Amino acid sequence: MTLIQGQEHTPKGSLVVVGTGISVAGQMTIATKSHIENADIVYMGIMNKIGEHVVTNINPNSVSLDDLYQEGKSRAVTYAQMADRIVQSVVEGKKVCVAFYGHPGVFVTPSHEAIRRVRELGLDAQMLPGVSAEDCLIADLGIDPSRFGCQSYEATQFLFRDYRIDPHMTQIIWQIGLAGEATLSVLDANHSESGLAMLADILAEHYPEDHELIIYEAATLPLCEPKIQKVLLRELQFAKPTLISTLVVPSLGMPAYRQDRLAKLGLTEQQVINFRSPKVN
Repeated sequence: MTLIQGQEHTPKGSLVVVGTGISVAGQMTIATKSHIENADIVYMGIMNKIGEHVVTNINPNSVSLDDLYQEGKSRAVTYAQMADRIVQSVVEGKKVCVAFYGHPGVFVTPSHEAIRRVRELGLDAQMLPGVSAEDCLIADLGIDPSRFGCQSYEATQFLFRDYRIDPHMTQIIWQIGLAGEATLSVLDANHSESGLAMLADILAEHYPEDHELIIYEAATLPLCEPKIQKVLLRELQFAKPTLISTLVVPSLGMPAYRQDRLAKLGLTEQQVINFRSPKVN
């Protein structure tokens, strides 16, 4: 290739964002491991040092993004700085891999922002899925989202917005340790009681006070067990969640059949009463 005098050739950079799983060892896919191994640089957004050690062993040129977090600093600013750092490396012509724990598209603002910006520059950017906290929750609690249906919310948005709860569906409410926290600068769950009290009041409009709830935390290390705490609705405001606690509100049971819809399909309630979602054998 002939270059114009004074023009330097810079290779085109690329970006792949991967998920290492909640418990990195054992939950990392073969494709994710390959992208980490072959990257020029790997940025890490992983919540524990063991996970970082696993990634660094695969590719020694791995850099944590955790230095951008600071007490009292808005997480919105931190996330913007993460995206800036990632995009800059791509612009410099590097093959960049960014490894976030869990699924890189779930509660990970900088992953989506970096991909959007890289694609706007006409460069290649993609995301690979990973094992998420929801995947672990389904397995650990034995919940099939297709049985009753499922509604899923972030806790603070749940408090602030006029959502319509269907108590016949399973409710999954994420990050209850930060319920009601709007500054984006808190890095612990020590002040969650007022948010939990409001959350309990909202749920009490739809469920009896003795309805059993589950506070869940996925295991983040291979030898650890998930944390599964059962509490009654009336006890919720006194719970002590962490930043990774999720609230599961079980269904009150199936709603009644819509007889008008059955009639339009030429069916009776008796014909469909044993209906179950088909499974692959």
